[in-house]
Amino acid sequence: MSHNEPNSSGEPISPLAVKIIIGFLVALSAGLSVWAGYSYIKMNTYRSALQDTYLRAADLAADNLSNLSSDLVKGMYTGTSGQLSMVSSRLWKESAAAKSALSSLPISELSLEKTNRFLSQAGDYAMYLSRKSARGEELTAEERRQFSELREYADRLGEQMDSIATSLSDGTLRMDELTAAEEQINQEEPQEVGDLPTLKQVEDSFMGYPTLIYDGPFSDHLLEKTPMMTKGKAEVPVDTARAAAQKACKREIPEMREENSDLPCYVFHDGQSCSVAVTKNGGYLCYLVTAKADELNETLSYEQAVQKAQEYLAANGYSSMKDTYYETDRGVMTINFAYYEPNTQTLCYTDLIKVEVSLQDGSILGFDARGYLVNHQERDLSKPTLTEQKAQESLSENLTVENTRLALIPTSGQNEVFVYEFLCSSSTGDKVLCYVNADTGAEEQILILLNTPNGVLTK
Repeated sequence: MSHNEPNSSGEPISPLAVKIIIGFLVALSAGLSVWAGYSYIKMNTYRSALQDTYLRAADLAADNLSNLSSDLVKGMYTGTSGQLSMVSSRLWKESAAAKSALSSLPISELSLEKTNRFLSQAGDYAMYLSRKSARGEELTAEERRQFSELREYADRLGEQMDSIATSLSDGTLRMDELTAAEEQINQEEPQEVGDLPTLKQVEDSFMGYPTLIYDGPFSDHLLEKTPMMTKGKAEVPVDTARAAAQKACKREIPEMREENSDLPCYVFHDGQSCSVAVTKNGGYLCYLVTAKADELNETLSYEQAVQKAQEYLAANGYSSMKDTYYETDRGVMTINFAYYEPNTQTLCYTDLIKVEVSLQDGSILGFDARGYLVNHQERDLSKPTLTEQKAQESLSENLTVENTRLALIPTSGQNEVFVYEFLCSSSTGDKVLCYVNADTGAEEQILILLNTPNGVLTK
């Protein structure tokens, strides 16, 4: 057989060319082997590092939960407000740290919904009791008992985390198995996961978790809060809701879906850039969302933007609204409006509506009345118990009062407090808003007023 075999053109291939080709193929094969080996090593290194990361997160969460349990026990037996304050601060810190550690594990937030709720409530509930004690109010036997029940759940969760950490450490559980186990449990028809420890398993143990009702943002009563504006209102026909939506966005909106949340709505869409929600009960405009340009020319003043927003509010059934704070971003001004009760001249920060106005042409680009719809109601705002002068005695001597008005403010638990709002200045040039209970004289809240190039905000 000749070494000079013909190529595709019929000409023979030289021995040198054959050697070059063979050498190239050998080098390529060797290169691929090296690359494959390197990739394998790199992948194993990555997996090992990720395994270590998950192990550290599991260990940290277990330690946080152990500390949480200990502090909950201490909370049961505290005898002074100072000691309760220290214990509550630690509880808040440990619960937040546990949530942070859990977020580092390959488990979805949805899978840990009850677990995260427990951790949020544990810290927040302790801070609520601390504030109560600081006001000189005694903790009830029921409130102290809640510490014991919370401790039981902290122990259960801690045991589960210990199990996961131990299994990751001794190699009986790999991180990919942990991920797969969680995925299996979250399927509509989950497969068996055997003896693999999973955090999802502990979710079922929260079925008997105690109901916590207190003045805090994670109180269980907030989950059951009924929107005041739609309560008892008849359900409106779809065509009626569509007419309200088209009036709000000034265009045809043929598409429709139902949003069955705590505030059920018909949601209409024009198929391009505008979505409008109208409440099923009562037919109130709930929110408007439109697509915005990257940058708009600012030709309108603040006063002109407020006027455009006021006209839009009135046209869509929202009257007696007063502008409060605002922020400007890329030619769009977002203005916060609060309900103004004319008889008592009280500004209700509980009943809020946000309106987004284009500073280029005054068009309405966004609207959100959900805060108003949930909270607005007829209120009996009687004459405050304290005079303005008496309430002012609660203020720091380092502040000078510039303006005063009556207001209704929300607490962290979405309750309402009737207050005097004092706009004050300090010797250092700070603008401070102080809210003093109009009936008790207690200082309810202090905010710093920020005048920035982009708006007036509070902090």
